[in-house]
Amino acid sequence: MKAILDKKNKPKPEPTFIVLNELAQVFCGLQGGYPAFSDDFDSAKYLENDEQIKMIQKGTSYKLEKEFI
Repeated sequence: MKAILDKKNKPKPEPTFIVLNELAQVFCGLQGGYPAFSDDFDSAKYLENDEQIKMIQKGTSYKLEKEFI
């Protein structure tokens, strides 16, 4: 673990986003090893890495879009 004593050198957090499919449903996690989507925006899973979108895309045939929060 790295101790940060100077606030100027503090790393910036990655921007968080949610993933939507072409039916305007949000990604809410995996079910049975495949991406699950829901109409309930409160159940959206927040993501921080573009690699996560690539892995979700491999498990679905929907076109995906990311929306920054």
